[in-house]
Amino acid sequence: MDYDKDFSKMTLDTEYGMAAYFAHRAGPKSLMLVHGLAASSRSWHRLVSFLDPGLSIYMLDMLGHGDSDAPRINYTVDIQIKVLEMLAEKEKVSKPFLFGHSYGGWVCASYAVRGHPLSGLILEDSAGLENFFSETRGTKDREAYKADILSKAKLLTTHAYVIKSMLDDEFSEHQLSSDDLRKITAPTLIIWGAEDSIIKPKFADIFASHINGSRLRLIDGARHTPHFTNAREVSDMVNEFIKTH
Repeated sequence: MDYDKDFSKMTLDTEYGMAAYFAHRAGPKSLMLVHGLAASSRSWHRLVSFLDPGLSIYMLDMLGHGDSDAPRINYTVDIQIKVLEMLAEKEKVSKPFLFGHSYGGWVCASYAVRGHPLSGLILEDSAGLENFFSETRGTKDREAYKADILSKAKLLTTHAYVIKSMLDDEFSEHQLSSDDLRKITAPTLIIWGAEDSIIKPKFADIFASHINGSRLRLIDGARHTPHFTNAREVSDMVNEFIKTH
């Protein structure tokens, strides 16, 4: 599939502003993709070229990102979940497969924790664990990560105030606890770059140990964005996961 040729740009009117998404409507199985911080739906362009063209695929630009509006609000996981709910409702997707990367993984895992029906959940190098925040808060690694994300946001023309809001620890009540993860009942595939220095693989083990029946796949040589650097390998995992569920 081709990102530019095979996907139609659509919009959602939300109470926070317009949210853009891109749709490829095909077969009965639906996959919804949620990107990471300071990225957009375009970050999936390599992955979707290898995905089963018989899938219906929806790629959301989170509020504050890509072609979506960037209102001056406090950007929380809750708000992004509401937009995801609206997308599922508009497209009449009752039981999608949900794939989230990094911050998008946090949004998708939280969506699953709330009991939304899913055919499957795919978390790639996912953020959101309270263990991660408690361990990295105030450390040089965490501050360097924030500085790096803000720098990339400027290059990508993402509004700095959006990223600062999303990096703020004020939404700590949305962090994922072990008890939260145990509430996830959907079949779950966890994909992680074995060389990820941003959210280290040890956090993948926490996700895997607390989501019942989940499967963890480490990708040798990959860092924080396997769906981009190892698109063929990740797409093979995703296609097989969807095929068998």
